[in-house]
Amino acid sequence: MTSSEQKNFDLSEAEFNELREKLVRGDQHLFEHIFLQHFQKCLDYVIREDKAEEDVAYDATMDAFLTFRMKLVQGKINYGNLRFLLTRMARQHYYKRAKKETSVGLDLIQNMIADTTFTSDTDAMELLQRGWNTLEEKCKQLLHAFYYLNRPMKQIASLSNRKPEALRKQKQRCIDQLRGVVLAK
Repeated sequence: MTSSEQKNFDLSEAEFNELREKLVRGDQHLFEHIFLQHFQKCLDYVIREDKAEEDVAYDATMDAFLTFRMKLVQGKINYGNLRFLLTRMARQHYYKRAKKETSVGLDLIQNMIADTTFTSDTDAMELLQRGWNTLEEKCKQLLHAFYYLNRPMKQIASLSNRKPEALRKQKQRCIDQLRGVVLAK
């Protein structure tokens, strides 16, 4: 295995390009391969290097992986030192969250909307509203408390008598559902 392949999740450039094309068509093998190879290492790195709390680092790392996947599908990421890029993205997502253990809003959804061509801001808002309307009430309440009221996940968990880990997974499912509607436009 070459040094270049090690920096690119043990994939040659040809393998990467082939798997990325399949990802664009819906085959998740590339993302699963990257996730299984790098998620825990990336999470551990953010915790160690930035002295991050595990739950905040987990959310930031997951956000980075989802952003990375979206950019792969959009053709915005090419073969190179992908491990470094993805780790750097995770750290950047962490820095955004580090101030108050909250996100800066629905930044991933907003970035997706910004990366998509719309004829007006009204189109983007209508799309986001349509996505919001598809969410169950529990999702709406959780996302509202976390993103708009800037409540830490631990506080939301305490108020709802649930574990932060369970809420974090529920939050991710809610975001994925919202993202699915936005991307399906």
